[in-house]
Amino acid sequence: MALCNYYDGIAQRRSVNYVPKLEELPKIALDTLDTSDPETKLVLFSNNTFRYFRPELEAKLCSLQVFQEHWDTTQVFAYKSVELKDLPEITDLKLISDYGDFRAPFVAKIRSHYGPRGRRNHNGVDLPLKTGEPVYATFDGKVRYSTYNSGGFGNLIIVRHPNGLETWYAHLSRRNVNVNEYVKAGDVIGYGGSTGRSTGPHLHFEVRYCDQTFDPERLFAFEEGELKYQTFALERSFFSIRSRETDQLEEYDDFENIASLKDEDGEEASAEDILAYLSAEEKAKREEEYRKSQELYHTIKRGDMLGTISRKYGVTIDQICRLNNISRNTTLQINKRIRVR
Repeated sequence: MALCNYYDGIAQRRSVNYVPKLEELPKIALDTLDTSDPETKLVLFSNNTFRYFRPELEAKLCSLQVFQEHWDTTQVFAYKSVELKDLPEITDLKLISDYGDFRAPFVAKIRSHYGPRGRRNHNGVDLPLKTGEPVYATFDGKVRYSTYNSGGFGNLIIVRHPNGLETWYAHLSRRNVNVNEYVKAGDVIGYGGSTGRSTGPHLHFEVRYCDQTFDPERLFAFEEGELKYQTFALERSFFSIRSRETDQLEEYDDFENIASLKDEDGEEASAEDILAYLSAEEKAKREEEYRKSQELYHTIKRGDMLGTISRKYGVTIDQICRLNNISRNTTLQINKRIRVR
C-alpha cells in the first residue's frame, strides 16, 4: 500500500507516464543473505539494490584516525588545509597484507593515460567498459563521497583506505554504496556508464593522497589486473601532472665514477662508501627531477598579455618577469615560450 501511494504521488507531481529513477524509489531492507565470506552479509533493498554488511570490518576500521580527520562527505576535496609543501618527500604506504586485499577496479587496456591533455590536466586513467559492467573497490576502506557530481565526474564514488590513499571512480551509470559505508576489496561499488562530462562509456579512475593526484599506473597494471607493490614509496615529486610512470627514465649507473671513488685516506672505497655515494647521487637526481616537474611554460599567442597569463596560471606578473628576466613593459613575442612557474 505504501509503495502504491508513493508511485501515485510521483504521477501526480509529474505525469501518469513518468517512470521513476532507481534512486527515487523507496529503499527498504527486504532480506539479508549469507555470502561465501563468513564475515560478510548481503542486504537486499526494495529498489533492486544491495549493500554489504560487515560488522567486524567496521569495528576494525571505525576507530582509525584516517577516517576521522579531514572527513568531508559533501565535497570532493577534503584536505583543503594541507598544501603540497607540507607533505614529506617520501611516504611509505602499505598497500596490502596478502593478495586477497586487492582487486583491480576494472581490467582493461588504458584508453587515456594520466598527464596533460591540451589546456586541461587528465588526473587519472580512462578504462573502456560497457554501461552496466561492475566496478570494484580496489582495497578495503570507507566511502567518503558518493553522489552525482556536477563538475564533470557524473556519478562519482570516492573511497578512502586505511593508509590514507583515496580512489576515485567516475562516470558511473549507478552507484551501489553510500557515504560512511565500509567496503572490502572486490566489492561491486558501482556500474560503468557515461554520466557527467563523458563522450562514451568508460571508467575514469584516480588515486590521490591528501587530495594530491598521481599516476595510477605507478600502482596498478590495469591490463593484467595486478598490483605492482605490497608497500609503495610515494615520492612528493610524483604529484606533478608531468610525472608519469610510463615516462620514467631507466636508472643511470655511473660505473666510471664509482670505480674511481676513494676514501679520505686515498684508499679504494669500501662498500659503505659506495652506498653513501649512490644515495647522494640518487637524492640529487630526485631533487632535480622534482624541480623540473614543477616547471610550467606558456607559448605566447596573439592578444596575450602578462596580466591574462598570470590570471590563467594563478601566478603573479612579478613572478613571470623574474623567471624570464623581463620587465612589465617587455613586448611579448608570438610563439615564444615563457616560464610561468
